[in-house]
Amino acid sequence: MKYNLPFSYPVFSNCRWIVCIGFLLGSLIQVHAQQSDFQFWPQVQIGYNLSDRFKLSLEEEVRFRENVSQVKKELTDLGVTFKINKALRIGIKYRLELAFQNPDDSEWRNGLYGDIMFRQKLDRFQFDYRCRFQSAKIESLSEVSSVNQWMTNRHKASLQYDIKGIPLIPEIEAEIFIPFSKVDPLMIDEYRLWAGIAYALNKRNEISLKFGIQQEVNVADPWRAYILGLGYSLDIN
Repeated sequence: MKYNLPFSYPVFSNCRWIVCIGFLLGSLIQVHAQQSDFQFWPQVQIGYNLSDRFKLSLEEEVRFRENVSQVKKELTDLGVTFKINKALRIGIKYRLELAFQNPDDSEWRNGLYGDIMFRQKLDRFQFDYRCRFQSAKIESLSEVSSVNQWMTNRHKASLQYDIKGIPLIPEIEAEIFIPFSKVDPLMIDEYRLWAGIAYALNKRNEISLKFGIQQEVNVADPWRAYILGLGYSLDIN
């Protein structure tokens, strides 16, 4: 006679995935930093398929700092992505950035960045890797672009799990930043770690919530930000 266990394999697998995310969140909160700040990054993203291979995207993001009391940056990204095959995509985007030193002192910046993206799916898991080459004029942790820095190389890896029967997708991400300088040696100067979840309202609309840290490294007095991210994405077609 065959008996059904109270916890089937799929349910156990889903619970294990959620526990892993909870453990990562706890680890992020408990890590000590010399300088720290709490930030809030809301974002809206709109995508439009020009064809089966080309996709146009527009992203708008506002980043708040100083415990969400001041605007840090306003970012507008416009770009296009080309799908080579199911696993490989490339893209190029233009970013217009308004950076605030303080509420009365702001500076406009702009620059290009290019992405090479790889995706692999295995059952209900999805692994993504992105390599980005980015202008040094944008996305600077110090908010001051160095005259000796001419490009930033970013590597991001993420893992998603599509929970069966529930429109929730938990995800973890890790990203490193490597500046290319004319005088300084090649090394990582910051990293980001994220853990979050996305909820599909329907095939075209999705909302997401994530928590992460942005950490400066290889400096005497490192800076850290605890970040709450809120996102909404819409695919027009």
